This record gives sequence, C-alpha cells and structure tokens, in this order.
Amino acid sequence: MTRHPDDGQDRRPQAQDRAEANPPEARPGEARPVEPGPSSAPEAGPPAPSRGAEPRAPAPVPSEAAGRAPLPSGMAIAAARAQAGSAPAGAQEERTSLIFVALMAAMGATNAVAVDIVIPAQGLIAEGFGLPPGSGGQWAVLAMFLGAALSQLILGPVADAWGRRRAAFLGLSLAFAGGLLATLAPSFELLVAARMVQGLGAGGLRVVSLAIIRDRCSGDRMARIVSMQALVFEMIMFVTPILGQLIVEFAHWRLGLALTAVQVAGTAVAFHLLQPETLDPAHRRPLALRSVLATYAGVLRMRSAMGAALAMAGAFGTLATFLSSAQPIFGGVYGLTWGLPAVFAGTTVGFAVVAVVNARMVGRLGAARMARIGLWSWAVSGSLALALFWGAFGGVPPLWLFLAWLAPTLAMFGILYGNLLAAALAPLGDRAGSASSALAASGTLAGVALGALMAEIFDGTVLPMTGMLAIAGFAGLAAMRWGGLERIEA
Repeated sequence: MTRHPDDGQDRRPQAQDRAEANPPEARPGEARPVEPGPSSAPEAGPPAPSRGAEPRAPAPVPSEAAGRAPLPSGMAIAAARAQAGSAPAGAQEERTSLIFVALMAAMGATNAVAVDIVIPAQGLIAEGFGLPPGSGGQWAVLAMFLGAALSQLILGPVADAWGRRRAAFLGLSLAFAGGLLATLAPSFELLVAARMVQGLGAGGLRVVSLAIIRDRCSGDRMARIVSMQALVFEMIMFVTPILGQLIVEFAHWRLGLALTAVQVAGTAVAFHLLQPETLDPAHRRPLALRSVLATYAGVLRMRSAMGAALAMAGAFGTLATFLSSAQPIFGGVYGLTWGLPAVFAGTTVGFAVVAVVNARMVGRLGAARMARIGLWSWAVSGSLALALFWGAFGGVPPLWLFLAWLAPTLAMFGILYGNLLAAALAPLGDRAGSASSALAASGTLAGVALGALMAEIFDGTVLPMTGMLAIAGFAGLAAMRWGGLERIEA
C-alpha cells in the first residue's frame, strides 16, 4: 500500500521543524509538541498514545488516519480526506466501512455457520455412521460448542500478546483444518474430534473481531459498526439453516461440512488482503499463562460472577439443548423437512424483536431486573407447558401449539444472556475483559453438559426440552439470589 506523505509515519526532524513553522498547514492527527525542548524531541515511528498530552483535533478521525495504527493503509487516506470534506473520499470511506463490517461479520459468524449448517443433517449423520435414530448425531453440534468454550479463553489473550492478525489466522487455520478433517472423517469418533478442533478455531474469532473494531474506533462509531455487524450476523443465521436443508435434500451431508471449510478459507483470504494489523506493538501484553489463569480464577471466586455464571449456564444450556435437539424433535417427532429452517427463521426474528424491546427497557429497569423477568418467564411458562403437554397430549402436543409456546419463550434468551453478563461485570471494573471471557466460556461448557444430558434422556417427546427450560428458569433465579445480583442494577 502507498504510504501517504502526511499520515504521521516516519517523520524526520526536518518535517517536525516545518510543522512548527507552519502550524496552520498541519493535518488533523499529526502530533505537535506542546513546548519546545528535549522532552518533545521527535521520534521515528508511530508515537505511543500514552506519551505526553495529545493535541485536540477539530474532529475525531479513525485510528489509522491519526497515525496510531502500526501499518497505514489506503483506508487512512480516505478517512483523512473525508474529514476535509471531500465527497468522493466520503463515498470511498463508506464503501470501506461496509467492506470492513462484512469482513468482521464473516469472522464472527464462522462458528454459527459451522453449527447451523449441520443441524438439518444430524439424522443423516447418525444414520451414516450406524447410530440409533435420535441419538449421537447431536455431538456433531455439541463438539463445536466444547471447542468454542476453550477458544474463548485462549484467543483473547493471544490477540493481546501476538496481535490481532496472528490470533485471527491461528483461529482461521484451526477452523479450516477441523472443517476439512470433519468432511473426510471415516468414523463418528473422528468426526466429533474434528468438529471440536473446528470449534476451537472458530469460537474465539468473534472475540478477535470485536478487538479489531475497538482498535479502529470507539464511542458512537464503534456502536454503529457493532450494530451493523450484528445485523449481518443475523442474516447469516437466517440463511444458513436453509442452505443446510438444501444440502440434505439434493446432495450429501458431507458437502455442508466442506462448505464450512470453504467459508473459512474465503474469510482468511479476504482478511489477509483487506485487514492490516490494528494493535500497536507497544501496547501488546506478554502471554503469561499463570497470570491469565490467576485472573480467571479470581473472577470465578467472586460470588456475583459465579452467580451470573450459573444463571448463564442455564440460559446457554437451554439454547444448546434447542440447537442440538431441533432435528430429532422437529424432524423425528413431527416429520418436518423444510419446516425446520422456518423454525430457525422464526426463532431468529423472535430474538431480534426481544433484543429491541430489551434495549428500550433496560435503561429504565436495569440489567438485573430484566434478567429476572426473563428467568421468571422461563420458570412459569416451562412449568405450565410441561404439565399441559404431559397431561393432555402424552408429551407430543400439536405442532402449532408447541411452536406457539416455544417461539416467544425461547426468544427470552435475547434478554437473559446480555443482561446477566452486564449485571455480573458491573462491579469488576478493569477486569471486565477477562471476566467476560471466563463467564462466556463457563456458560458454553455448561451448555455442552446440558446438551449432552438432553441427548441421553431424549425419549421421542418434547417433555425433556420443556422441563429443562423450566429448571433453567428456577435455577437461574436461585443463582442470582445467591450471588447477590438482585442488588446490582447494571
């Protein structure tokens, strides 16, 4: 990429003298010494953000245009010109932002794509390896969650120590290798192992993508980009089960696994070509395993954090149970084929609606109170549905009645997870990053355990899922009370 002459990189003393002599010509983002003297002598290379007081710029500019990114790119030039009011440059910056959002969404959705595309094929996978119907195939999904839980603990610290690009390529490499091995796996045991490797690579890519977004921008601009990323993510979640069903209908189920490797390879190529390193080497933290483990252990020893972890375990366990048992229930019990992607589409819409309502209400009621509302809805709704479905229908209610209960009830996950995490992180201050990783990983591991339990107790009815949802509600309420989260309004 071409180095812009005024991007603030590789300045020499002569350039600094000219900047002092002609201050009106200095561009936004070029650091000038506050006072002449030895302490303000220019240095080669990008200045560390923490050294000295930075001058106030007329308007905020992206980190690359401000000279804070270690590797400048054409994006920096476009951003700087956009600040000067150039219309073509502004259009170019908008196109650059859309490409960046799409790239970050593709990274963050890698794990979801690998899970959702396989869900319609669980029955065929079990049949292909000679497993009993309705059992065993769930591990093609649960193994991904298990790998993702470990990945969330690993890739975050790695990204802080090695840089964002190296961490991203590490995750993408593992995800590609796992997807390829799963495609070629000759036995179910090797398939499960390969899917775990795939989850180990893909699970932490969302953490890396959020770190890259935070490196490039903050405040309102970061909120806008994250919101756009979430929108693209939801669209991917909407389309992937449909693609998975198409594969089941017209091709072999291994094609879905092969497509997960292709998606990772395409994302890796785009990332290599379009995304420079965003973490300044001066800001990297040493990767000390003992320190990382001590931080995680300290977070989990906190009663409020453990209470939130237990409540989130129930919430994520319910979601994992739904994902891993959707095909046995809707495909096996109700005989749905194309109806399964429709169920996922409706669930995705429900999540989105509940998230919008939560965003409007959480400012008034607080995160902890909103989480209690969600848990109470699960406890009461699950208990009533369990009694009705068992007493009146022998565990298999009409499909319309089951969906009318499941869709709004499961959508409450859109309230629970974020609010429980916010309530737990409120008293943690500067440990919030490590705490969020530890809490998310512990919730995912608990989800794997509950999903495995669901696979064992599945009896050809909807009663195990209904009962587990009710238990998750009551257990979450008890965990919040034990952890003191009822008194925290985040």
